[in-house]
Amino acid sequence: MKRQNFIRKVFLLMILPIILIFSAGLHAAENPAAQKPDYDVIVIGAGMGGLSAAAHLAVKGQKVLVLEKHFVVGGSTTKFTRGEFTFDASLHEMAGGGPGKMDRGLYQLLKTTGVDKKVELYEVPHFYRSVFPGVDITLPPNWPGFKSELKKKWPEESEGIEKFHMLCSSVYGDIMELRDLFRKGSVGGTLTQILVPLRQRAFFKWKDRTVKDLLDQCFKDEDIKAVVSQLWVFYGAPVDKESALIFMAATESYLSDGAWHIKGTSQALADGYAARIRELGGTVQTGALVTKILLENGRATGVRTANGKTYTARYIVANTDPYQLANKLIGRENLPVKYLEKIDAMKPANSLFGVYIGLNIDLKALGYNDTEIFYNTYRDSSKNYEAMMKGDFKKGAVAITIYTNMGDPVYAPKGKSVVKLDAYSDASVWPADRAEYAKLKEQKVDELIALAAKVIPEIKDPKNIIVKESYTPKTIERYTLNKGGVVYGFYLSPEQWQKIPNDTPIKNVFITSNWTQAWHGVGSGQVNGWRAARLILDREDID
Repeated sequence: MKRQNFIRKVFLLMILPIILIFSAGLHAAENPAAQKPDYDVIVIGAGMGGLSAAAHLAVKGQKVLVLEKHFVVGGSTTKFTRGEFTFDASLHEMAGGGPGKMDRGLYQLLKTTGVDKKVELYEVPHFYRSVFPGVDITLPPNWPGFKSELKKKWPEESEGIEKFHMLCSSVYGDIMELRDLFRKGSVGGTLTQILVPLRQRAFFKWKDRTVKDLLDQCFKDEDIKAVVSQLWVFYGAPVDKESALIFMAATESYLSDGAWHIKGTSQALADGYAARIRELGGTVQTGALVTKILLENGRATGVRTANGKTYTARYIVANTDPYQLANKLIGRENLPVKYLEKIDAMKPANSLFGVYIGLNIDLKALGYNDTEIFYNTYRDSSKNYEAMMKGDFKKGAVAITIYTNMGDPVYAPKGKSVVKLDAYSDASVWPADRAEYAKLKEQKVDELIALAAKVIPEIKDPKNIIVKESYTPKTIERYTLNKGGVVYGFYLSPEQWQKIPNDTPIKNVFITSNWTQAWHGVGSGQVNGWRAARLILDREDID
């Protein structure tokens, strides 16, 4: 052991001069030249990443302007109404903590900005119900209950269940130790990464492995593997392709910090952020589509909107996908070839297809008590994934969210129910011709409802349906401008788990979205916003 420690110290002493030479002058924390702009920071897009970035900047005294093309804030974190029904556009359940929990993730950020005082979070009663041939099990949203239910059904897997918990906890702990790595300069960052194999051993071991590798190490029975990995449907890749690192961290966050929703739908969260930004002196402007980031001598000086207005700022934060940022807002001619090649080479994840349903029956009164149900045609996630991505929805998997079982009366009148069905989809499935598109959409809606009806037969009876509205990747692309309607950012394989950083080659332009490293979802989007804000505050020497 003493010899190993000696070798490590010698190695570090040898490598340090190389690091210092290599990193000299790289990523210098230059402040923009003195000027008198309209704002300190302009944020493009009022999705979760943009709103979070603006709030974290405003609470530190920065003058911010948020420009959103839609008529309401929130991006995908929004609601809409049809008659007597209210639908949450996208949020199923949010990880990251809430009142009374460990306070180590998202909830800590909500408290930092004061947004926690603007919203009411409630913990969902169930984590998920997993259904596939031969198996039907509902799991609680906490480790004791989660493990207990699994052990009841698979007592012979008790040791593996405990091992799974231990591994998820260890990986998450290591990630939390590394959460400020993105803030470190070249020298500090490189040294931290060199020491990862010694200090963050669980992280280092699993960063290049898949969920399948994790399952095979913990379990023998193929059914328990399918149940434990069911949330692959939330992360965008089948288990043999999905990053174990991200899956483990998300599982630990859900089961230790809780699965949460927002009273009044996720729109209340977006509105809470906007209200807080305004309280802090910031400006949130809707109906303002940014078409260009203005550059001068390699730096951003402001933005121009579709109606020809210009606003100047010292920093820009883009809550967009990297394609929109590089190809339209900045322009490829203004970016290094290596940066463009990296983005172009990375594989985007999938988009979604789904149906919002308002029912004139009370599903809970009929015995359906779950909030999140996954029905899988196959036990093999790859087969489900392939079926969905080629548009064969009658043979894939479907996420069934019963919003009226969450205890929030906003969704439907007493005695009625709101259900949302979601499946993966690829933009190429949907034709450009309007008539063909409408015809195919109607057909696929029926297929997805028929698949969900294998769990809830009542939803396929036309007499029970008052409202039925669907969306496709084209719908998502129209509202978010994300290429191909992709909602998860880059495909979460082990090769791509890092996604892209929040800084860009333009020194005072930052990106915060599901395409960046804190990954994707309503909770992670807010973490990404904090990361982008933190980089700017570091440049300004603001704690």
